[in-house]
Amino acid sequence: MKRALVLLLLVGAGCGGKAVFRLSSDENNAFALDKALAQRQLPATPTPVNDAHQPRLYALANAAGANKTILALDLASGNVMWKADAEVKSRIAVGGDFIVALEGNSLVARDQARGQPRWRHSVPGTYVGHAADRERAYVVWKSGSTWWLAALDGAGGKQLWKADAAGVLGAPQAHGGVVYVPFLSQWLTLVDGRSGRLLTRVRGIDEQISTLRVTSTTAYYGSKQGMFELDGRSSTGLRAEATYGKVAIPAQLERTTYARDAYDDVQAAYTANDRTRVLWATTPVKQGPMAFAGGTYAIHHFRFLLGFGADGEVRWAYSHPRVELVASDHTGAVVVGLSASGEVVAVDPVTGAVRAQKSLGTSQQVLGGTFDADGWAPAAEGQAADPVAALVGILRDRDARFDRVKELAAGVLAKMPGPDVTRHLLETLADNRAPQRLKDAVVEQLVARRDPSGLPALTAQLAVRTDYLAKTEPDALGATARAIAGLEGLALDTGHVEAALAALEVHLDAPTTPTADLAQVIGAMAAIGGGAERQPLASHLLLYHADDLGGEAAWQRAISIALARKGGPGERAVLRRVAGDPRSRPGLASAIRDALGVE
Repeated sequence: MKRALVLLLLVGAGCGGKAVFRLSSDENNAFALDKALAQRQLPATPTPVNDAHQPRLYALANAAGANKTILALDLASGNVMWKADAEVKSRIAVGGDFIVALEGNSLVARDQARGQPRWRHSVPGTYVGHAADRERAYVVWKSGSTWWLAALDGAGGKQLWKADAAGVLGAPQAHGGVVYVPFLSQWLTLVDGRSGRLLTRVRGIDEQISTLRVTSTTAYYGSKQGMFELDGRSSTGLRAEATYGKVAIPAQLERTTYARDAYDDVQAAYTANDRTRVLWATTPVKQGPMAFAGGTYAIHHFRFLLGFGADGEVRWAYSHPRVELVASDHTGAVVVGLSASGEVVAVDPVTGAVRAQKSLGTSQQVLGGTFDADGWAPAAEGQAADPVAALVGILRDRDARFDRVKELAAGVLAKMPGPDVTRHLLETLADNRAPQRLKDAVVEQLVARRDPSGLPALTAQLAVRTDYLAKTEPDALGATARAIAGLEGLALDTGHVEAALAALEVHLDAPTTPTADLAQVIGAMAAIGGGAERQPLASHLLLYHADDLGGEAAWQRAISIALARKGGPGERAVLRRVAGDPRSRPGLASAIRDALGVE
């Protein structure tokens, strides 16, 4: 009788807990959650999962035929450990001495040291996702109307247990002997990796649970809106009472997410979704929101890495040459990226300095990769990135797919002081290949910039004039004049003002200057002239008040306001005389009266 009972218990253990995934179950239990978290076997400090504790990368590249190529790179030495062709259809998960991926219709484990297949386990249904910790692999699949979670021995591939669910399961994550499985977008289920027993589960009360990210020491869960750090406070299920964090994602990077969607079967493999990620590490807190390490986070957006402060302002930028970064991660000490041509770059998350560069040495196109590099801190400190140079590089990028990122770069650049910044922004306006939307954004940023040191650069932009023989036309004349007008009221160098007025006066007198630009030129002269502009503007009014130009409403308003507001008694007398002149163009007298009434 006792032997039969033991046998029954063993069979039950092999099948996993029948009550793992149920609609009604104990949840948000603080005691059970604390006990489950304490059960995890985690390192004291961030470290790679592999038994050698060496930072590694497992990349997937295109190969001839149906196969692809797995490449294993030792990040510390920069040496490629091995290459192996395989029919990989998923992401690669890393265990203690093995890696595992879906190859064909089977989950295949490979030896980490040599890349040779160790075991193969057929997936008896529609594959959803898999994960691994040091000792085991875990896989989720759907069969009919039932979802399954199973554990496989990392050494031999033997199925240790499995558990069924009547509702949708997402792709799992695991570390330290605990498996995390999202269930019906509402629960995060914690399962004992050894026995398949339900440890506890967390229900999201004011946010769905659809994304997971797990490092060697910390688990995060959440949605597109933000992420929770899994700790004892998660038992509340509420953002306000848990360790919750979200970052300011600029509108130009709107596709960015915190992690892959565990319920999206497309994202079970490496996809373009991996190229728009928030990258972060945290420091423990007892109360309050999630604390980002160093007060910073980064965003990977295709070819670019952008570093942000806690205030949401861009601190640094990195633009990878020519090709996109197809995978990225935050090791706690560096932000690391893998490019489509096989280069690996590690960037300091605070300064943007490049601290390491490695290469897979392959001519194949790299599709994606998994970093097992938690805690990796390359010894090289690197030189702090020049934010202006990096942002200008983004601004001048010729890839039309990144026009929105260029707008972001222009906005960040415009907040930085210095004449070089003004010059770079003006070069964008003069670029015939730059999209009009970007130019419009740059114009507004130049106007709002109000940097006195930029006046010489703005003046230099005015040097180009209309010359039919030389086939030249002024670039962004109206925008440049508007930016100069934006300096009104600031302390400006007298010599710089004189040079700017002289350049503006040339365009004021040029018959080829378009009326819309002419109105901006008049406004700029009045804004910075300090009285020196009165005589040329009064002469301009007397010269053109009866001309066709005098009939242009924009010109009428601009010249009237400039002389009324900034002119002296003599200029106001000129205005009244012109208003009473029967030869003045229609509408000019009315514009002058309106302007004089504003005094």
